[in-house]
Formats: sequence, C-alpha cells, structure tokens
Amino acid sequence: MKRADAAILVAMIAWSTAFALASFHHEPGARPADWREWLIAAVLHAPFLAILSFLFFGLIERFDYFRIAARPPRPGKLPLRTPKVCAQLPMFNEDAVAERVIAAACALDWPRDALEVQVLDDSTDPETCRRVRAFCEEIAVRTGVDCRWVHRTDRQGYKAGALEAGRHQTNAEYFAIFDADFVPPTDFLTRAIPHFYDITGRPFADLAVVQAQWGHLNDTESFLTCAQALWVDDHHTLQKTWRSGVIGFVNFTGTAGVWRGRAIEAAGGWRAASLVEDCELSIRALFAGYRTRFVGTIVAPAELPSTIAAYRSQQKRWTQGWAQLQRLHMPTLLMRYPASFARRLYLAYFAGISWQWFLWTIWIMVLPFLIASGMWLGAVAMEYAVAAYVFPPMFFAAFAGTIAANEARPTYALQGRNGWRARLLRIGRVVPYMILNTGMMPHHFCAFLEGMLGPLHAEFVRTPKTASTGAAGAAGAGRAPRPKTTIKDASYLKFELFFCLTLVVWAAFFVHAGQVFAAFWSVWILVCVVGLRAAPFLNSMRAKEPANAC
Repeated sequence: MKRADAAILVAMIAWSTAFALASFHHEPGARPADWREWLIAAVLHAPFLAILSFLFFGLIERFDYFRIAARPPRPGKLPLRTPKVCAQLPMFNEDAVAERVIAAACALDWPRDALEVQVLDDSTDPETCRRVRAFCEEIAVRTGVDCRWVHRTDRQGYKAGALEAGRHQTNAEYFAIFDADFVPPTDFLTRAIPHFYDITGRPFADLAVVQAQWGHLNDTESFLTCAQALWVDDHHTLQKTWRSGVIGFVNFTGTAGVWRGRAIEAAGGWRAASLVEDCELSIRALFAGYRTRFVGTIVAPAELPSTIAAYRSQQKRWTQGWAQLQRLHMPTLLMRYPASFARRLYLAYFAGISWQWFLWTIWIMVLPFLIASGMWLGAVAMEYAVAAYVFPPMFFAAFAGTIAANEARPTYALQGRNGWRARLLRIGRVVPYMILNTGMMPHHFCAFLEGMLGPLHAEFVRTPKTASTGAAGAAGAGRAPRPKTTIKDASYLKFELFFCLTLVVWAAFFVHAGQVFAAFWSVWILVCVVGLRAAPFLNSMRAKEPANAC
C-alpha cells in the first residue's frame, strides 16, 4: 500500500496547508476580493459539483423507479426437459452458518435428478472441515440430493477460484450461488429459473443472470444492522429494479442469484482479478453481449454484519474492489464498448460509483478552507449555503430512505412487517444510515485509494458470520472473530486520527470566528467518525424488543 500511503500523506499535507492559509492570510467571513479569487472558489467547488452529479443520477433511478416497478419482469415457462441446476455454496471456516445454508440448499424445490449442491469449502480449520464434510454426507443420504463437499488445499483465487473449480466439476446448465450467511427459500429455483425462458419455454439466450433481492435475518438487532438494511433495501429494491428495467443490466452481487453456465464460459470464467469478482464477471458478461435481470419479488434472507469490525472489513473489500474494477474495465466501457452516449454515460456512473467516497472526503477537506476564506456561497447569504451544501444530500437521503422503506415490502412480507407502524420504523433508519455513512467516510477514502493505487491481486478477507437471527443473545448467535490488525489497518487508523484532529482544529477555529454553521458540521462529522471507532459501545446499544429496534 506504499503508493496509497503516499497519496494519503499528500492529502494530509494539503489539508494542513489549507488550514494555515485560512488561519493566517484571511479574515474570517471575508468575501473574495476580485474575480481571480472567485475563479479559485469555483475550481475548488469541483468536488462538490461532481457529488451533485452522482446525486442527480441517483435521483433519476429513484424517481423513475415507480414507472419501472409498475411493469415487473414476468417469468416464462420451463421447458419439458428440466434443466440441471448446481447450487454452489462457497465458504471458508464458516463453522457457525455452514450447516444452515447447506440444509437450505438441499431443501430447494427442484427435481432431485436435476439438482446438485456443491459445498465449496476452502476451510483451513480441520474441525470445521470434518464437520462440514460429515454434514454433507448425512444430508445427501437424508434428502437424496447430490450434495458434494469440494475442498481445496490451495485457496488460489479465493472465492472466485472456488467457484471456477466447482464449475469444471459439473455439467449443470445453471448455477445458483449462495454465500454461507444466506438462507434461500425452498421455492427459489422454481421462481428464478423460469425467468430464463419465454412463455413458450424457449430460452432467452442472451440472459446471463437472474439476481434476487437480499432479505435480512437480523435487521432489527442493532442500529448498525438497521442502517445496513436500509442501504440494502434502497440499493436492491430501487436501484436494481430501475437498472434492470431500463438498461437491462445489474451487477451480480455475489450471492442470491442464478447464472447461465454458457454466459460464464463466454465471459471467460470466474477470476480473482479484483476483490469484487462478482461485479467483474458481470462487466465481462456485458461486454460479451449478455444482459442481466433483477427480480425483487424473490427474496433470499441473509445475515448482516453485526459488529463494526465485520462491517469495516466488508466495506473495505467492496470499495477497494470497485476501484480495482475501474482500473480493469473503465477504458473499455468508455471507449470500446458499443453503446449509445446515454447508456455509456450511465454505465460510467455505475462503474465509477465508488468515487463518491473520495469526492466527499476531499470536499470535507476543502470546504472549511473555503468558509474561512469567504470563498463559499455563505459569504453571499447563508440561505444560499444551506440550499446548495445541505439540502441536496439531506433530501437525497430522506427521499431514498422513505421510498425504500415503503417499497421493500417483499423483503418483510414473511415476517408480517408491512403495516404502517413497521414502515414508519423503517423510515427512521435514515438517521443511523446517515451516521454510519458519515462515520465511514475516511475509511472508504483509504480503501478507494488502496484500490486505485495498490495491487490488483489483493487478499480476500471474508466477512465474519455469527448465525445471528436478529435478537441479541438469541440461540445460534455467536461472537464474530475479531479481524487481526494489519499494517494496512494501521494506515487507515492514522488517516482517521489525522482526519479527526483536523476537524477538532477547524471546529475550534469556527467557534472562535463565530461561524456556528461551519462549527456544527465539523463537530457532526467528528462525532460520527469517533462514534464508529467506539465499536464496543455501539455494539452494546441493542434493543430490548427486537421488533422495535428501529
């Protein structure tokens, strides 16, 4: 991570220099003296203008969602010959959840002679290997399902390597993939596979993936899981519905989906070219001429990370992986992929979504300097500053959260949690959602730089699972192993400490200058970042009544 560390160091020095200039060369609240300073102010507003463009695209997806949701994709008719399906369950030392997902996969409603379950167990713990293998043998006898334990002693390619190795050991036509923390419903295949066919039973040869909605097993467990659930509901229910209906493309999210085997082959197979192997394969399938589909009415419940440490590990992998994805495929997407300008522009937004974390962090670095030097809209009128800087992101979060809370009804149908009171509680998740995103900003910033400047073939660190079902201390819930601290983690912590220290100094500066508006937002960001670092305290904030946690 040497180049990423260097970039972070440069950012620190630039930020410190900006503070020095603001403190010693400008009167607090002064306005730009001439057109040159106004030009500088306009240039320094570039990160925020880019942020607004991301918000603009996001609002298009969410406003137009209702038009697309009004005509959901309809399944076709299965052919006379039932296609063979292989359910692949990649896992690594998943002692807490392995048996649960294996049992769910073997209970799938599909003809036994056309169903195969591959337990792709790369575990290094001998006891876990023994238990998982024994359970596979036991459930194969009990259910009559061809359930195979596939173990690799060399984890080359991590999850992608396991999926590719398993793919070459079967002649299945379709591959249903479930991570270890998912519990697919028994009718998953009978509802998903027909989408690969038309109403006469003829296959859609150009359809590569049918992606289902992620559900939640523990969304009421804590403020952390509440916030994540709202993000998943928004991303799947709103964004993926729109993307599937308008541009015919959604990225496979690594689990709870079905791949056509020929599409995987045509795209070049699974590979560990980035930490988001699922999205990377989806992009290659797009380039190979395939489309993908999202079906929000098919819901596969899953466990959300229940600790800050587990969530950080997951988000680091995703943000870093999306940055790597841009290095691999953005040139092709922008210059060589045949598409209309509008489609190419949207796909560029889709692939470059992780830039938002970099832009927000840079903007927070720049804005205090602009305020202190008077080169912001608040120097003209405070109303302009609120309208320009505060309203857009606040409106976006409130609008997206409200619509997602109301529209994600299939996700909560089985629990009977679609009444007005339940939906109002879900709307309230906007608050922990905003706190979580704000507090994670410097962490995402470091992960983005590591993805853009670090090695492509980085280590895949799995997200710990605990078999949590939503209630604190519930049976089956365990304590997630704490990730080991590494040199990279220390680099992240150093930047976060510098980030917080700078916010403290800026807050003090603005309080002294009597600029309450600027001081408040500096303190708000500081509290969010520090609060997330106090993980034990946050994890103790569990609701006594799970159904009312959020």
